[in-house]
Amino acid sequence: MLKTIQSFHDDIKGVRTGRASASLLDGIVVNIYGGHQKLNQVAGVSVIDNKTLSIKVWDINVVGEVKNAILNANLNLNPVVEGNTIRIALPDLTQETREKLVKLLHQFSENARIAIRNIRRDVMEEIEKMKGNKEISEDDFHGAKKEIQNITDDNIKKIDGELSIKEKDILHH
Repeated sequence: MLKTIQSFHDDIKGVRTGRASASLLDGIVVNIYGGHQKLNQVAGVSVIDNKTLSIKVWDINVVGEVKNAILNANLNLNPVVEGNTIRIALPDLTQETREKLVKLLHQFSENARIAIRNIRRDVMEEIEKMKGNKEISEDDFHGAKKEIQNITDDNIKKIDGELSIKEKDILHH
């Protein structure tokens, strides 16, 4: 369940709010050197101001590939190359874009909730087998069921809490 929460956290980190953030580009993968490299392995990303990101590409020979990776990431960004530096001026978010981003957040959160519930179901099946095989007592079975449900509820609350914070960030900045 912790891996699911971390994965959800990584997913929503890449959804942009009204402010520039280096984490916006975390999910970008560049096809270079005969393989796939994460952007942060081939360049340094920094925030110049609220609306501008600067990407300093360490190898000037791959600047074009980095620019293409940014364009192909469907983030609606327009990278401008200046030597081995790429600048991105972030456009203001329209209300329509904000609503689309919130929908995307809800999709990520629903996928995370489903994953958490699937893990709960698998664990419940496992302890039912243990009870059936007399590996655990009836009392232990009921105690474990309650504990699993509490852990599940806590993790769903974490997802909902992060969703709420990110949603407010998008809608009110």
